[in-house]
Amino acid sequence: MNEKSRGWELRITEMDLFTGLDVNVMGEIADAACTEETYSKGTLIFNEGESAKALYILGKGTVDLKIGGGKTVYRLTDESDIFGWSSLVQNAQYTATAIATADIQAVKIDTRKMNRVFDDNPAFGLAVYRRLSAVFNKRLANIYHRFLSV
Repeated sequence: MNEKSRGWELRITEMDLFTGLDVNVMGEIADAACTEETYSKGTLIFNEGESAKALYILGKGTVDLKIGGGKTVYRLTDESDIFGWSSLVQNAQYTATAIATADIQAVKIDTRKMNRVFDDNPAFGLAVYRRLSAVFNKRLANIYHRFLSV
């Protein structure tokens, strides 16, 4: 792990998706796939239908996810909230538009590069994908609840 990524290793190991996982593999992911991004309020992060190449983990701020140019479907406000998960499937396109509704900081993870690390560390990759599945399940349940209570 190079010196530049040392802060990344420490930062991403504190995020829900990676908590308690092998620090050495986290260093590889930090070196290979992570960048810290900042976006000003009102910035379009990605558009629904665009080729999905990155997963994002919110550090600070608020992001709205919108479908079909419509109203907000889901608002992300918590540190470690994940968005852009469509990038994890082959030939993926983003299923929503992500807009910074406040100044934000996020970790951007190039999923192709992260998956190369997972290829060399399959147990680690499986653990991360299981955690992501839990995030998807929680978000889907919340959306179902919102629509059923309307």
